[in-house]
Amino acid sequence: MSHRTFRVMILHGYSARNRGDGLLVDETVALIREAFGDDTDITLLASDPESFRRLPVSVFCTRPSLRGWKMDYLRQLFRLNRYDLVVGVGGGYLRAGTFSEALKCAIVMGPQLLAAAVTSAPTVYLPQSIGPLRGGTRIPYRILLNRLSQVMLRDDRSVTELQLRNAVRYPDLAISSPEFTSRRDSDGPPATDIVISVRSIRGSVPTPVKVLSEQLRDAGVPITGYVQSTVGGNDDAQAQQQITPDSALNEDEYLRQGTGQNAPRRVVVAVRLHAALLALRAGHRVIHLAYERKGFSAFADLGLEEWVHNVNSFDPTVVAAQALALRDDPDTGKRYDDLLRSRLPMLSKRHEDLVGDLRHAVGGTDGTSPTPEDPKDHVK
Repeated sequence: MSHRTFRVMILHGYSARNRGDGLLVDETVALIREAFGDDTDITLLASDPESFRRLPVSVFCTRPSLRGWKMDYLRQLFRLNRYDLVVGVGGGYLRAGTFSEALKCAIVMGPQLLAAAVTSAPTVYLPQSIGPLRGGTRIPYRILLNRLSQVMLRDDRSVTELQLRNAVRYPDLAISSPEFTSRRDSDGPPATDIVISVRSIRGSVPTPVKVLSEQLRDAGVPITGYVQSTVGGNDDAQAQQQITPDSALNEDEYLRQGTGQNAPRRVVVAVRLHAALLALRAGHRVIHLAYERKGFSAFADLGLEEWVHNVNSFDPTVVAAQALALRDDPDTGKRYDDLLRSRLPMLSKRHEDLVGDLRHAVGGTDGTSPTPEDPKDHVK
């Protein structure tokens, strides 16, 4: 019985120029190789394929032009049966809260979800936030999602709203990965500045965020910025310019890369979820100003519910006091670190469970690649 290369298709990639989406694709590729071996043949469908050329995967463009979808992309969708496993990358891309969102989701994500729903290959969507689904869209999306082998949901609200028979609750992929759960608290000195990383919400920076930055400056606190995304309609540069026009960290500084463990440990106030999670992974202490359901669930999974707030309605005075306490009060910092550290074993266990679910989806338990003669235990 001859060995052959195990083949996996990853759906719903976006752009690595949004560092959060790039992180989730990186984690997905690492997860697949952990489950099925380093020689796994991986194909990725993404809106911005050029941004993923650094990865050892084949990439096809999902973004339609005025002439429609590219033929090589459509051919991949028609050939999903040839793959041993089809995986939807984690994230929050299945949403129809407004007409514009519904239309974009249907055009870009719809063909991939439809192809995943009808293929005979095992299909697993990694930890998702799905919704809101308004205007009559919930029923068709539920029908398609229920045809997948498994849908992993990363927040309780998605679980409650969708009521899928094949759903299982998992943490966000970025906080259950070994890269996160093996993190160590920084030995570096505390920084005097506080980082505020923002994005526009419905076309503008929320007023409480502006008030927060003004209060901290009035208290004599140096404010530094960080731009998390620079792609298309998700370019944060202009929004960040409104808050920190003169000072910004580059990616290496923010992630404490190439500067050793003695690099400064900062307090970060982040609007984008994965700006918050990347900062946590780098050893900073983070307050998250959440604009979607995913942020509250992620910080609950981390044991840090005290430090997540609604970006549109938080009290700037409260958040400013929290930021200063995390910077200046050793007891507050220790309590923060202890709460986070106490959740790491659970998150590590959930990662093991996730690997097991992927292997089970293709009928294996030990991570070995099936051969052509191996049956697939695919339950629809």
